[in-house]
Amino acid sequence: MTFLTLAQIAFLLGAALSLALRNNVHRAWAGVVSQLIGTTLTLVCALPVLLGDGELRATVPWSYPVESVTAHLDALGAFFLVWSLPMTLMGTLYAVGYLRPQFASRNAGVQFALLNITSFSFVLIYTLENAMVFLLGWEIAAVAAWLLVIWEYRSQKTRFAGFNYLVSTHVGFFVLVAAFMTMRSATGSMDFGSFSNFLRIPSPMRNVTFILLATSFGLKAAFFPFHTWLPRAHAAAPAHVSALMSGVIHKAGLFGLLRFTLLIGAPDAWMGWYLLAFSSLTALVGVLYTTAQRDLKRLLGYSSTENVGIAGIGFGLGYLGLSWHKPVLVALGFTGGILHILNHAVFKCLLFYAAGSIYRATHTVDLERLGGLIRKLPWTAFFFLLGGLAISGLPPLNGFVSEFLIYAGLLHAGAPSGIERALLIGTASLLALVGGASALATVRAFGVSFLGAPRDTTVHAAHDASLSMRLTMCAHAVGVVLLGVVPAVALRIVRAPAALFMGPASAPPGSAILEAAGLLEPVAWTSALLLAVFLVLLVGRWWLVRGRYTKHVTWGCGYTGTTSRMQTTGTSFSAQFASSFESVLHFQRRERLPVGFFPESPGHLDTYNVDTVERRIFEALGEGQDFSTKVVARISEEPRFAFGLGLVVLVALVVSVFVRGDVP
Repeated sequence: MTFLTLAQIAFLLGAALSLALRNNVHRAWAGVVSQLIGTTLTLVCALPVLLGDGELRATVPWSYPVESVTAHLDALGAFFLVWSLPMTLMGTLYAVGYLRPQFASRNAGVQFALLNITSFSFVLIYTLENAMVFLLGWEIAAVAAWLLVIWEYRSQKTRFAGFNYLVSTHVGFFVLVAAFMTMRSATGSMDFGSFSNFLRIPSPMRNVTFILLATSFGLKAAFFPFHTWLPRAHAAAPAHVSALMSGVIHKAGLFGLLRFTLLIGAPDAWMGWYLLAFSSLTALVGVLYTTAQRDLKRLLGYSSTENVGIAGIGFGLGYLGLSWHKPVLVALGFTGGILHILNHAVFKCLLFYAAGSIYRATHTVDLERLGGLIRKLPWTAFFFLLGGLAISGLPPLNGFVSEFLIYAGLLHAGAPSGIERALLIGTASLLALVGGASALATVRAFGVSFLGAPRDTTVHAAHDASLSMRLTMCAHAVGVVLLGVVPAVALRIVRAPAALFMGPASAPPGSAILEAAGLLEPVAWTSALLLAVFLVLLVGRWWLVRGRYTKHVTWGCGYTGTTSRMQTTGTSFSAQFASSFESVLHFQRRERLPVGFFPESPGHLDTYNVDTVERRIFEALGEGQDFSTKVVARISEEPRFAFGLGLVVLVALVVSVFVRGDVP
């Protein structure tokens, strides 16, 4: 634990240096170097735990009401630390290149200091098992993320997105406090070990507490219908902040769900079905909204909701396996879900970094204005395509491995027969629909952005990403390929945390994982071989025909002078699919039609997809405000009326106290 303490000191010192130094370049490298030191110290402590060398535990006495703080680093906490801190380090390195154009006009030290504070909060959340300190780390991460989001605070859109995120995360915070207070009143302690004694005994209050915990962690992880803060925050934040929020920061919600799953021990079957339904709906709605967005960063934000839903499906399957005493389902469900957390973090950070490169080059991420970027941004195009293939779950990349394990669990013959098996097969079918829609969204985003010709003559891509940005994307690209082509590495990383859910009798997650690995290996290597053959043929063709032919439009039929208006737009690309889900996907039109036979000004039509849940929330708030205004207008302004109303409330309170017996 000494190394973890030193790591936290390094993060705090780095944050202080980033604020104190006067030069932005020095501030940036102070953040990077301190992140590197803190991450290295944490890995020295966490890697042996993840590889099976035993857990670390220490208890620090504290004053009331904390009582004592238990620091416990098990395989689950080590798993989250092992990838979240290095990815935050890579995000900090990316920020050096991304923020460099603003070094002359802005104090970038705040950004690097907040990134250090975020890493500091991860160590608190993933290692401490006291409710008060856990909430402290939770709040530090939330406020730091909010301040990172509102970097462009002069924009009203950015301020509103930050306010939306801050309100949403604090609603989840209050729900989590309610769950902790419920367990505190039942156990008389704020220690997670005491909470476990309460959660392991079936009771109505345990059921209520589980709903509160699932709601709070679901809001943090952007499950439907608590997802509305996510696309707004991603669209407004700098690219490195969007990447870390999606891939790293909001994964704390999934960690909380897994941590309290371990405290519950043996969940009821209804908890598994609840989580499975909750997650399936999240994955479906998230991918539907992904196919309809014109803002590239909003598109990636909604795909985060989709992918946490996929991970949640694995956890729901694991819950059912625990309640049915089916170790195979437990192993496949939790291994697939935990691995998908890691895989999503790797390919989603890669996609957001590529989107940031597009923004830095063109100053827009509007799909209706982009096009033909592959000529100017070849590195960015390659990295975006690689991340898009991974997020679509295609072999031999990492997204395929984790989704394959979840499919294997949903379709495994060990599930009970009857309605339960039918529901699991139905969930697998829904997951297949989600995968197909995700592939559609990927083809749409890549094709519209990088292929064809520019759609807006005012958009010019100056140059590709800077060196620090390319290095960051390259590191994530290596992870995408490595975890997919060599699935044994991925399974080795998640074996120890998955084993925690199998109970002390099962050190490895079971033979089911070995069977899955046996199936994955030939699939991955065959796919990698086919990809290598394709690349060799592509390079060979280029080498043979280079300079020997003239590029021209195939079957041009005389219409070779194409314009941007002749190309498929992002909206028209997915219009047919979106029309099948009109009840979910609502579009807002902004149009100006030409007037007269010879209009002087051209018309235009803009279509935007609006979030149904968010729109309904604002409608409800407006209706509530109108109702309150009407009620207040009917209340007399005379002092005697207000005095009488206050007296009635006071009498009601006194009567309630005597009825409860609080006063002898």
